[in-house]
Amino acid sequence: MKALIYKDMFVLKQKGQIFSFLSSTIIAIIIGLFFRNLYGLALIVVLSIPIGGCGFVQIVMEKEERTNFDKRVISLPVTKKEIVLARFITSFIFLMINMLIALIYALAHVYLWHIVTLDVALLLWVIGVLLGFFLIGLNSIGYHWLGARKGTFLYLVVVGLSIVVYLLIFLGLDVEQFLSLGSTILFLIGCVFTILTLFISYFVSLKIFERKYS
Repeated sequence: MKALIYKDMFVLKQKGQIFSFLSSTIIAIIIGLFFRNLYGLALIVVLSIPIGGCGFVQIVMEKEERTNFDKRVISLPVTKKEIVLARFITSFIFLMINMLIALIYALAHVYLWHIVTLDVALLLWVIGVLLGFFLIGLNSIGYHWLGARKGTFLYLVVVGLSIVVYLLIFLGLDVEQFLSLGSTILFLIGCVFTILTLFISYFVSLKIFERKYS
């Protein structure tokens, strides 16, 4: 399975790929610099960067389909469980690269611009991480079911719904009041929900993959 992870991460080493993959994050931060407030921070850290950081698996699977590697990989000395799990792991790695940048951006709002407190910045960042993991789970089902290209349509639907939820929560409510519900409660609820989603997504993706290449 390590070889599969190295193969996926090798995509990042290709010329210009790192900048290309991180371009959405860089653009989001540049835009966010013009809206240095709590709502702007939430937009970038909770929505924009997690959405951009969960799309790595689509690039990998599209390259596999283009070279027919998706059909040859089942002949390698790896199980189908390891193939699907490797795609999840590489997605997690790329998401956390993006969220590391998001963390630096959030901390700048604390120590450089003094816009929010550390607790608020970290809570928003954690929500962004959980959202990113949640989207990876949904995207995995879509890409394994429909393929890399058609699965993008499901990804766009998920993005649209995420934007609607953001607007309802962060523009329809007082953000500070929402966050005052308690970071511990929000963290526990978010973790349980996200973990359940990932487990379900993994097994659904595995079943789809096994049926497709049985």
